[in-house]
Amino acid sequence: MTRTFNENNAVRMVHTPDDAYDTVATYGTWINMQGFRRVTFIPLAAGLSGNIVCKPYEATDASGTNAAEIDTALAGTFANGTDENLPGIIEVRDSDLTADYNFVTLQVTPVGSDPFACVAILSEPYEAPVTNTVNTHVAFNVGE
Repeated sequence: MTRTFNENNAVRMVHTPDDAYDTVATYGTWINMQGFRRVTFIPLAAGLSGNIVCKPYEATDASGTNAAEIDTALAGTFANGTDENLPGIIEVRDSDLTADYNFVTLQVTPVGSDPFACVAILSEPYEAPVTNTVNTHVAFNVGE
């Protein structure tokens, strides 16, 4: 799913809630950062039965070829008992990426059937927009 709020920002769904119903590390959708300087991942976990670890990864294509963790300092953990129903934020800049690695995602290591979701906001485009028109009427959409 892609939603563009204005010519400066785009939103992508990285993990849908059903992605977390596993106990192995799972890559989300690979997002092409080409044309943008920043991506902000906003993960949300609910009803934790244990800790959930989130790590940003980079790759050379949308299939996850040559996937590698971007920076261990950017990883985060939703702690059982303290971080339930709270959003997290992990921000990656284009300068954090290795040369020729334009695709990013969030790898999540869940604990079982803990509900988890994540969106990513791409911002700071390299090219200035033609206009700064803001779409203030983004329709509610389910299942995209």
